[in-house]
Amino acid sequence: MRTSYLDYYKMILEKVSFDYGLVKKELHKANQVLTGEEQSRLRKWMLQNGLLFEAKAPLHTGS
Repeated sequence: MRTSYLDYYKMILEKVSFDYGLVKKELHKANQVLTGEEQSRLRKWMLQNGLLFEAKAPLHTGS
């Protein structure tokens, strides 16, 4: 079974959730490969799982 990039980054973000710096770094990497739709889905998933706080971490970390 093949894992999508979206699922892959969800797994990575869960594993590094103990360190905000690593979450930010992996989110930046995810934004390099995910489509706009996938980025929106990842953002929603992160908000639902407490990995993203609106005022603290914007989805786009610059490219």
